[in-house]
Formats: sequence, structure tokens, C-alpha cells
Amino acid sequence: MGDRIKPIIGAGFAGAVTSYFAVTVLFNPAMANAGSSPAFEPLVPNMVASMALYWIVAIVFFDWAVQKSGQAMHTAWVIAISQILLVDVNYWMIGRRELEPALYSVVIIFVIWTSVAFVYDKLSDPA
Repeated sequence: MGDRIKPIIGAGFAGAVTSYFAVTVLFNPAMANAGSSPAFEPLVPNMVASMALYWIVAIVFFDWAVQKSGQAMHTAWVIAISQILLVDVNYWMIGRRELEPALYSVVIIFVIWTSVAFVYDKLSDPA
């Protein structure tokens, strides 16, 4: 795993930065109740710390999956499509999310995971 630290850190940073700006600039304004407080108290109240914790877990999982598949972009898109089906499609179908924010989310998720895979590939040592 030591030889993969650079791509892991780079991909995690790319995912965190991309998601932070995409969610705050595009997704949150598209949500009908963007200004309201969450339904539950967050586990980690600090948004930056929460995002860092999420991306540590997500990138470790992503790295593990890339090692199994051998293809970063393929792995990223499998994660993205799974996330879209489990959240956006499901929430839209059961009436917990309107279509417009769901579509924003679909695009954002693809952009995030594509950037993660791109950076991971660029920082990985050729085999």
C-alpha cells in the first residue's frame, strides 16, 4: 500500500475538493429546503472534518476495489452508478427528492468519481 499513498491522497483530495464545490455551489441551491437544518444532528458537527472522514473511508474502499478490478475509471463509475441508484433514483421514486436536484446530483456524482479516478490513475506508478 505504501506505493499507492500518493494516488490515494491525491484522489481523496480531488474528491473532497470537487464534491465540496459542486455540492455547495450547484446541489444545495437546487434543493427546495437547502436553508433548513438537517433532520438529525450530524455525527461529526464540523463540515470539513466530516468530509475528510468520509473521503478517507471512500478512498480506502476505492483503492481496495481498484486493486481487485485493475481499472480505476471502471471502479469509479461502478461506485457512482451504485450511489446514484441507491440514493438519487430511490429518493426520487419515493418522493424524498425532486427531479431537478436528483439530476444535478447524478451529474455531480459522475464528475466527482471521474475526477477521483483520473487523479488516481495519473498519480499511480505504471505497472
